[in-house]
Amino acid sequence: MLRIIFVFLFITIKFTFPSYSETWFTSSGNYYSSKFSNLNHINRMNIKDLNTAWMYKNGFTSYKKNFFINNQTTPIFTGNSLILTSLDNYVISVNPSNGKENWRIKISNPTGKRGLTYFKGNIFVPSYNGVYVINETTGKIDELYGKSGLIGTENDVSLVPPIVLKDKIFIAYKKFITSHDLPSGNLNWRLDLNGARVWSGISFDIETNTLAFVTSNLIKLIGNTSIENDYSNSIVLVDSLTGRTKCKFKDTIHDHWDLDMVGNPIIVNLKTNDNQLKKLIYAFSKTGNTFVVDIEECDLFNKNYIEKIFVNNNSPISDQIYSDHQIKITNPEKLMNLEYNLEDFLNYVSDDKDNFDYIKHKTRNSKFGDSYIPLSFDYDVIMFGLHGGPEWPSGTYDKNNKQIIIPTNHYPWIIRSYYGCCTRNKERAIRKFDEFIISLSEPKGYLTYNQKCKSCHGKNKNGLYESESTGERYFPGLNGVTKLKKFHSLKNVNNYIFSHKYSSPEDINEDELKDLRKYLKKRDNYLIKNNLLQKRAVWQLLLDKYGNFASKPPYGKLTAFSIDTGLKNWEIPFGEKKLKNGKAIKGDMNFGGVLSTAGNILFATGTPDKKIIVFDSLTGNELWQKELEYAGSSPPMTYFYRGEQYIVVNSSGGKYYGYEEKLGDAIYAFKVFSKNSK
Repeated sequence: MLRIIFVFLFITIKFTFPSYSETWFTSSGNYYSSKFSNLNHINRMNIKDLNTAWMYKNGFTSYKKNFFINNQTTPIFTGNSLILTSLDNYVISVNPSNGKENWRIKISNPTGKRGLTYFKGNIFVPSYNGVYVINETTGKIDELYGKSGLIGTENDVSLVPPIVLKDKIFIAYKKFITSHDLPSGNLNWRLDLNGARVWSGISFDIETNTLAFVTSNLIKLIGNTSIENDYSNSIVLVDSLTGRTKCKFKDTIHDHWDLDMVGNPIIVNLKTNDNQLKKLIYAFSKTGNTFVVDIEECDLFNKNYIEKIFVNNNSPISDQIYSDHQIKITNPEKLMNLEYNLEDFLNYVSDDKDNFDYIKHKTRNSKFGDSYIPLSFDYDVIMFGLHGGPEWPSGTYDKNNKQIIIPTNHYPWIIRSYYGCCTRNKERAIRKFDEFIISLSEPKGYLTYNQKCKSCHGKNKNGLYESESTGERYFPGLNGVTKLKKFHSLKNVNNYIFSHKYSSPEDINEDELKDLRKYLKKRDNYLIKNNLLQKRAVWQLLLDKYGNFASKPPYGKLTAFSIDTGLKNWEIPFGEKKLKNGKAIKGDMNFGGVLSTAGNILFATGTPDKKIIVFDSLTGNELWQKELEYAGSSPPMTYFYRGEQYIVVNSSGGKYYGYEEKLGDAIYAFKVFSKNSK
């Protein structure tokens, strides 16, 4: 009778055992970057029994004042060991069943910033100096490869795991791609990306010898975007045999908003309605657009769903080029929109007059409500998108249910443009000018500035623009201000008080203000005459009076869309947040990632609430959750070892405002404990 029951259960559950090709040999799971596992030992039936199997700490966390670094490496599995990294540049091997350390070896910074690759006995680790090759068993550099175990170009940063074949390796550096022979490391070809950067990942299809990757913008908001052979903001397909660009498709044109394409492209085999088998690449942009590329045709599979939208291209800043059109992709359905709706948020906080008035005041010199608003020194631009929609962890292809599931962010940013001064080689000139002002021209205004303005706006009048790692503190730069509409704020004491309403200004009288205006005018004339001003722009979080995101929640989502129809199967808020005004909301920022399995379950992590959550991948319903010591900081992975399936989460905390300042070094492994487990 027992034998009959066992056979019945085996047939019903159909546990899947992995082959080598299904092990997590690269940090995105495989070269298709699907982040999907055929394992189903952990499933909806037994997920309630999931618990911590072991936790490993590597012994090092990084924290510098106003600068956070977390660990973004998803571990890989060799079949015999789990390979991790640490922020003090160690590659570490641990026992898959108990997390005990086998060995560690230190290499150059950054060590496997966003992942590793394993191939037949060796671990390939991207770094500042190319790719190191480390023997899996001994933990030592394998000097049979390249130049004493180092392959690639020295002094150029590679952030993402390489593609490794039997006799070739393909390395994505920040600004170029290379191919090398193995084991010699001899260079086959190099493709220069002409200023665009690769910082998310790279995928590969061996049947068509195609490398696929997405690229960043060219500039930091202000700069030259008009170049020949432009690779920026694109999905790029490259022939791995020759290094020739097969095709590339561009999202944002003349990007002045930091709207990179992001994440590993996901390669999918799709049987179409007319029974054709298509190999497609899904590539994602911070704009919310999803590109679907037919690899063999090197054409957009969803080109009939791409609309040209006309936008304002009149740049208020000289020498800046904007396009008169951008694109909108309607299928797959957009994952987010760039437009910020101030009225929507004001209605949301209308019962809180102080917060309402604060946001009205804060946004008084801003433009919003449209996509792709040109930057200006006379107004700020408010929009979504700088941290996604999608971000570098990308999504997962849930093969069982023919859908892609991807996390997205939905909170607002304000882009501030200003004149800066001075670069180091020009500081002497401005110091001499200031001395001239003191002795001959405007000593009263200079004294007023030093006594009442310098502590906030700075010695060189460059202001303060706090980064997204620490907050939103802001004191505007005053270089060139007398030539801008912003100078109106210093017209009289009433204007001065109003503009400083929420910043505790120093008391100032009309005579002092008059002297200050004269000083700033004289100074600006000197700066302009001597070409000392630089055009600059920064992005900052847009927060309300309480330090919450100044948009209506949710701030983060999980979305599943069908690869058959492109329509959303489900979309849910991801994460929970207790706001600083006491309210609790669903949906928070996320920078961890997702993993789907044949057990019809989705693992998701990376929210500031520090949880890993398991969802039913068919419905989006929550099945299980666990609070970690630190927030998840890269996509989860899974492996099968000695008859058990494990789920692994890199838990090192978040590097941005909204996460705890406490960073960590933990790797969690989970497995199902049956009732008979001790």
